[in-house]
Amino acid sequence: MTSPSRVSAVQSGHGSIAGMPAAPRPGQSTWPATLALAAAMVLYVGGLQLWDQLTPSARAVAQGQPLTIGPARFVPAPGWQMDVARSRPGQSLVLVKSGHSFSVQTAAWHGDADGLLRREQRLLERGYRLRVEGEPSGFFTDWGLQGTTFAYYGARTSGRLWLVMDEARATVVTVDFYGPNQDTDAGAQALTEAQDMLASMDLGAA
Repeated sequence: MTSPSRVSAVQSGHGSIAGMPAAPRPGQSTWPATLALAAAMVLYVGGLQLWDQLTPSARAVAQGQPLTIGPARFVPAPGWQMDVARSRPGQSLVLVKSGHSFSVQTAAWHGDADGLLRREQRLLERGYRLRVEGEPSGFFTDWGLQGTTFAYYGARTSGRLWLVMDEARATVVTVDFYGPNQDTDAGAQALTEAQDMLASMDLGAA
C-alpha cells in the first residue's frame, strides 16, 4: 500500500515549507529570474504583434462574384473587403471600405415583422445610444426581395438598416450599413454602394 503523502513541518530558521521555494535571503540575487520573466514577456508580446501582421483583418474579395451568407447572396461593390475578424461562416459577413461597414447577418426568427422591427430599433436606441429618425419604409431588391428599412444617427456614426424576412425558412436577413458621419460626401458614396449591394441580393443560395 502506498503510504500517505506528508507535508514537512516548518524548519526553524528557514521560513519555508517543503516543496515551496524559500524566500530570498539577504544579499541573495534575484536578477536571473527577473531577467527570464522579462524575456518571456518580450517574446509573448512580439509574437502577438507578428501574428497580427501575418493575419490581416481585411481580405480582398473577387469582384463580380456573388458572396453567400446563409440563404442570402449578393455581389460586392468594387473596393470593399471582407473583415475576417467580424465575419462568421454561415452567420455573418462584414465588408469594409474607408471606415464604413456593410454587415449581412442571417438568423432564425419565428415572430412577425413588426416585432422584429421593434427589437432592432430598441437595440440601436438603448444598446448603442443611437437615434432612429423618420418612419420605417418598405423596399424591394432587383430580385424581388422586399422588407423594411430605416436610418439611424449618432454623434459620430450614422447608418441604415434593412430587414428581410423569409417566412418559408423562418429566417431573417439583417443588412446593416454604418460609418463615420463627418465626411458627408464619402458617406453618401458608401451608402450608394451599399444600396447597390443590397439591390443585387437574393435568397436563392440555400
